Amino acid sequence: MRHTFNKSFLFFLLILFCVSFAFAQTEREKGIELYNQGKNKEAVATLEKASSRKETKTDADVWNFLGLAYTRDEAFKKAIKAFEKAVGINPQNAIYQTNLAYVYFLNNNLDKAQAASTKAIGLNSQNATAYYIRGAASVWEGDNDNAISDADQAIAIDPDHSLAYVLKSDALLLSFGRRVGGGLRPFDEVGLLQQAKEVLEICLKNCRNNPQTELQQKKLDALEVFYKYFSKNRDAMLNQASDASPNQPVSVSPLPDPGVTPLKILKKPPAAYTNNARENRIEGTIRMAVFLSESGRVTHTLILKGLGGGLNESAVNAARQIKFVPATKDGKPFSQIRIIDYSFDIQ
Repeated sequence: MRHTFNKSFLFFLLILFCVSFAFAQTEREKGIELYNQGKNKEAVATLEKASSRKETKTDADVWNFLGLAYTRDEAFKKAIKAFEKAVGINPQNAIYQTNLAYVYFLNNNLDKAQAASTKAIGLNSQNATAYYIRGAASVWEGDNDNAISDADQAIAIDPDHSLAYVLKSDALLLSFGRRVGGGLRPFDEVGLLQQAKEVLEICLKNCRNNPQTELQQKKLDALEVFYKYFSKNRDAMLNQASDASPNQPVSVSPLPDPGVTPLKILKKPPAAYTNNARENRIEGTIRMAVFLSESGRVTHTLILKGLGGGLNESAVNAARQIKFVPATKDGKPFSQIRIIDYSFDIQ
């Protein structure tokens, strides 16, 4: 009788385990499906339950999709923990390493982003996204040459990787900004602007299913304006950063002749500090070239030295609200470029 009871009890436990396991598996699959359907709130709730269940808490896919759902909600610190769990369970998975690298980058952990993307590349040398992430982190650290190299690798692997073209173009532009910011004549460095233009033109012409078309076209339009300006104005100069006061516009036009009435800035709104930048303690100075058109509007901007955390976008928005009276020559208004700094300090 006792033997029969034990067998029955064991059978009951087996049934209970199978039901629990099947429920956990269903929860896992439901969470992934909800994420794929874009139902992020429901996906997070379901995947959090699956990640706490004994049967699925060691399932790397559960943690990976939970990390993706957190990333979509911009809960980057939670996403990092989730992806680190996935990588800890399966460190040989290049996708998990790439996702971890990406969220490190979004959270401004640039060294960790580079390390994780390098691991992902070691696991899969054809991982174009990992090259892109590593290159993007290099840009923010001011290493434009390595950024260009990684962008080239990503493009060679995936000729339709539109973000890699944007990365390469941006790195070339920032190289231009660094050189002329050091006192070189823009006229002598316009080849970098030409290369930055050509990279975007190639993608706009050849990249299939390009989600970056609008962004690339805006960047290309701005590059074209600045390229033409600096190509024509041989003696235009950018003052060195050490000569420019923060937030003070610096003229880069040739010395005016007696018939020229200088441009007059009427209002220069400050750029707002973003919550993302404060949370990640991002500070420093953004330098941009601003095209002050003869029509009295700021029509184009180019970031020559940037920061993360949404501060670039904040500075551009502020620059576009500048009010000014255009310079005139013999009574006729004409366009100019000025270099503007926006400084951000955490108090």
